[in-house]
Amino acid sequence: MLISLFSAVAVAVTFVAAIAPPIHIPGQQKGEEGRFPAAPGYLLPWAGGEIHSVTQGEETTFTHNGSTAYAFDFDLSYDTIVAARSGKVLMVREDSNSGGCSPIFSTAANYVVIDHGDGTSALYLHLAHNGAQVAAGDIVDQGDPIAVSGETGLTCADDEGGGPGPHLHFQVQRTEEQRPLTQSLPVAFDDIDTNSGVPQDGRSYASGNYGKGQPQKIELTPWRVPRVFNPIARPADPTLVEVPALPTPTPTAPRPEAQLAGATTTGTATPTEPPTRTPVPDDTWTPAPDDTHTPVPPTPLPPTAVPPTETATPPPVDTPTPVVDTPIPATEAATVESIPPTAEPATVEPAPP
Repeated sequence: MLISLFSAVAVAVTFVAAIAPPIHIPGQQKGEEGRFPAAPGYLLPWAGGEIHSVTQGEETTFTHNGSTAYAFDFDLSYDTIVAARSGKVLMVREDSNSGGCSPIFSTAANYVVIDHGDGTSALYLHLAHNGAQVAAGDIVDQGDPIAVSGETGLTCADDEGGGPGPHLHFQVQRTEEQRPLTQSLPVAFDDIDTNSGVPQDGRSYASGNYGKGQPQKIELTPWRVPRVFNPIARPADPTLVEVPALPTPTPTAPRPEAQLAGATTTGTATPTEPPTRTPVPDDTWTPAPDDTHTPVPPTPLPPTAVPPTETATPPPVDTPTPVVDTPIPATEAATVESIPPTAEPATVEPAPP
């Protein structure tokens, strides 16, 4: 009895598993189980055992305010950057080779954005030219090399020269498609044992980010204390933006091209041009000859009287005498202002010498 009941339960479970759809985790692909979405916890974004300092912390009036209020600048100068947390590479840029301490370089920063699968991503900014070691869509583990730091974009040195200063800008932010910079969020690091894991400006820290499968040489302190999100810093110079967000109205860009291509939805202006352009020369040219040709002959003139009027104008002045000797038809005599037949010799004899 017990065996038959167990068999019935096993059959029912097998049937439900067969008809139920597989569970899908957003962002997860085949073969990525256990790696994405990533587990919580952040480690400093450089190789384990190395020491680097914070050149700019949170909530400053320089550049860490507003959307970058919870960012950190580390003094990495063309050093290897490793993933602070596992995830999937969302965006990569590495084609820029310019930077400096001026707002004109705000759009020239190279970056890598890694999606953590929980609505947050990590932004690694100011990378070296062709310094990315990952591509969009790659799955990376915590501690994997992802890029080389540099000085592209808005990077200011500590001296007064106003030149570029190589460093790594790191922030955790909200994930948004096609936007490399979004609102930063508070973050803490498990390999910092002071100040609840939050880096402090001017302090130096040794990284415990040795990578997957490597022995951990630094005692980690998982920080799970929620931090208040309330950025209050105001920028001293609003033009100093490290990297602006990409323009969002991408769907409206193809519309002018569609109009030029004769799209049916927005191409109403294209077919109206040929009809308005074609009749304009016809209307201005056709009535002009008609108006100039019609008033030349008298209105009662029949069609047969047109040739005599054309032949009477070209002859010279000395030839009016032989013209009268020719017999005039009855139709033409009516047109010469009704001259009586008896007056015909009187008009011919008194010719001047």
